[in-house]
Amino acid sequence: MNWRILVHMKSTFVDHRGEGIKTEGRLAGLKKVHHVRVGQAYEISGEIDEASARRLAERLLADPVTQDAAVFPAGHVARPQGGRLAEIWLKKGVSDPVADTVRLAALDLGVKGLDSVRSGQVFDFMGDPAPKAIQQFCEEHLMNPLIQSVEVL
Repeated sequence: MNWRILVHMKSTFVDHRGEGIKTEGRLAGLKKVHHVRVGQAYEISGEIDEASARRLAERLLADPVTQDAAVFPAGHVARPQGGRLAEIWLKKGVSDPVADTVRLAALDLGVKGLDSVRSGQVFDFMGDPAPKAIQQFCEEHLMNPLIQSVEVL
């Protein structure tokens, strides 16, 4: 089965990158955003059961002291309640060294059957911003459009 793993800072810690992006968004004219939460995203595919996906999330992809990991079926979209989600992924054909490292480390953890991994970033824009405004902000401030693509949900 295919899985999506999202890793975010625990709510008891300050998300400094999210705070910086919120400020940058205000300066860039992004309206109606009162909070931004930043995280890492991983899509894993292969003959992986939920227990193996959770083990990867908890033992490899998230720092148990400062981060929480959530595991969902790959088709599931974890849109934040009261906000919008922007996902930034590398385009096909672009080298993904993080994904390569996850594949190797999964073998060290004894997780077998992992066919592919891709890594990306997720941004939860809390408030009521327009999807087109988020798309434009991401393209101009958070990504390199030559090698990355963004989807706003």
